[in-house]
Amino acid sequence: MTNLNGDFDKLCAELQRMVMEELALPDLISLRKTRMENNEGVKDYMEDRRRKLYEVFVKDVDKLKDLMERTGTVVSGSSALHLFQPKPNVLRLQDLDVYATEEFSQKVLNHFKDDEEYEVTNTVKWRRDYNSSAISRVHKLEKNGKLVDVIITNWASAIIPVLQYHSTIVMNYMTAHTFISLYPEWTKAGKSLVNPAVYMGEKSNLQTVLALMKYIRRGFYVSAEPFDMGIHNCDQSTYCPRTTRTTIDEGTPHWEFEVKNTVGKTVIVCNNMAVIEWCLRGEGCKDENEESVAAHIAIAA
Repeated sequence: MTNLNGDFDKLCAELQRMVMEELALPDLISLRKTRMENNEGVKDYMEDRRRKLYEVFVKDVDKLKDLMERTGTVVSGSSALHLFQPKPNVLRLQDLDVYATEEFSQKVLNHFKDDEEYEVTNTVKWRRDYNSSAISRVHKLEKNGKLVDVIITNWASAIIPVLQYHSTIVMNYMTAHTFISLYPEWTKAGKSLVNPAVYMGEKSNLQTVLALMKYIRRGFYVSAEPFDMGIHNCDQSTYCPRTTRTTIDEGTPHWEFEVKNTVGKTVIVCNNMAVIEWCLRGEGCKDENEESVAAHIAIAA
């Protein structure tokens, strides 16, 4: 006799897998809220995608995640965007951008050199090309054609350089256990606002233009005009560049990949990352006579 319940469960599981592969991260967050089964299925699916992403570059994924937790290191750039996008549209993985603070820079470098057998091919001290006052140097590593950039900041949080990126499309990052997107709706829609601190602060250069063109060629819509992204409530919406934001505000979704047992059976998540406050800045959105809002970044807690 055919096990109809079993066949039905398998069919549902396969349909759920197919649906998840077509959805971006914000959609998956909504899906996991519908049923407990979806919650578990989506969580397992995203953890599997993250693990496969890391496996492109490292032999021991768990050791990398442990390093990230111990040092507050984050992964950002195109690798984080790769995970954010629906599977059919993901960017091809080219390198892994690892951000670390000065305090733990040697530990992070030693991990990739000694444990993962990467070789440092170049160390670039801060230069204007990076458009970031928070980056002190970049160590470029290579192993069998695989590329890792270890980006060092002299700020107390590895997140700070992410806020100085050329545009909002790459303002996403992964901690040891969490994925954070600072402008998720724009990113989901393939839209990217050029960081006002770059062009209004006269920091744009050839490297910035090339970076923006790279994402335009990949199909993203890039603009320096906030209202090209859609109508928003000026000075209040999380999508207004003049609004002061934090990394824990309502416009910043946090995807928890997993929980971690730390003391006995007490289960906690990785929640000890610094809370960052920032404002991209900008002239008046609706009224050009409005005073310009100054850009700022601060570690709030």
